[in-house]
Parts: sequence; C-alpha cells; structure tokens
Amino acid sequence: MKVIIVGAGGQARVVYEILSLDRRVEVVAFVDNVFHGADERIMGVPVLGDHLVVVKLIKNGVKGAIIAIGDNKIRAERFAECSEMGLEMINAIAPTAHIAHSARIGKGVVLATSAIVSTGAHIGNNVIINTGAIVEHEDILEDHVHIGPGTVLAGRVTVKRGAFVGLRSVVKENITIGENVTVGAGSVVLENIPDNAVVAGSPARLLHYSQ
Repeated sequence: MKVIIVGAGGQARVVYEILSLDRRVEVVAFVDNVFHGADERIMGVPVLGDHLVVVKLIKNGVKGAIIAIGDNKIRAERFAECSEMGLEMINAIAPTAHIAHSARIGKGVVLATSAIVSTGAHIGNNVIINTGAIVEHEDILEDHVHIGPGTVLAGRVTVKRGAFVGLRSVVKENITIGENVTVGAGSVVLENIPDNAVVAGSPARLLHYSQ
C-alpha cells in the first residue's frame, strides 16, 4: 500500500525507518507545511508541500498515512484532516517493540525501538510511545498522547487525551494524568495531575497551567 508520512522532522525520520522494514507499505512522500523546495528529500523520499497536496497524492494512489509530528495538538489536527480525506491511518511498530497479546492498540500509533506495551493496556489513536518507553499492565493512553523515550508508566496509569510525558519520566501506579498535561523530562509523578497543568521535578510539582 502506498502511504505518506505527515511531518518532516526528527519524528518523521524515526517513523520512516520503522516503516522501511514493513514490506506491506511503500512510503512515497513526506508532507510538511515547512517546504524548502522541490529538491528536498529525506532518505531518498521527496518532501512535498503542506497537507493540501494530499488530495493530489490520493488521486495518484496513496491509500494510507501516519502522522509523525511530536506536538500533540498539531498531530491531532493532521490526524483529523487525513482521516476526513478517507486515508487509512496506519501504525508504525518497530520490530523490537513488544505488545502483550491482551493489549489493544488504536490507529496511527507509533511504537518505537524497544517500546513495551504490557498486559491489558489500552492505547488510543495517534499515540506515540517512544524509544524504550514502558507502558505497564492495564494502563490507558487516550488519543493523541506522547510518551517520551525511556519513560516508565507503572500499572493502572491513565494518561488522558493530548498529554505529553517527557523523556525518562516515571509515573507511579494508579495515577491519572489529565488532558493536555505536560510532564517535564526526568519527572517523578506521585500524584494525580489536573487537566492543562505543566509539571516537572522529582517529585513533580505544578509550574503553571497551559492556555
């Protein structure tokens, strides 16, 4: 199946390397709002202009897409746009990632190298679980969540829609992280976090609320 990667930054490169190992898909283009000209390529694949070019790509046989953008808000917007255009939102799952048989995985999900999704976990749509991150038993990650590299979520953690948990953070069991929360890198989360909060530290403390 011919597919596109939406985004052309570092995350897009990670996703491309994962998909390049999947013989079922052919990545024909990266699509990004920041367009540097017709000669721009990533790993030999052309980078095209903003999402308006997607209509033309669909006419040329593209059937699927994945959103490779770290920013949760932008990634959610692009996911909605591509879905409304009728594209199949595919997953990019690294060969070294582990998914328990009882886990459930949504659409448009990225599981990077050595990521672990454990027993009974539920992963929503358009979620990034980055390199070496651990999502333990019965965790729930709602749509458009981003879990940073090396992060560990203990059992029965809920991460609500649009939240970001930064690099090498640790979240205690039975914790709820609210919608659109940002957890700074290296944080240790021991208490529930309300919606729209920005927290950091060990233990994680409230810095401010996002707009």
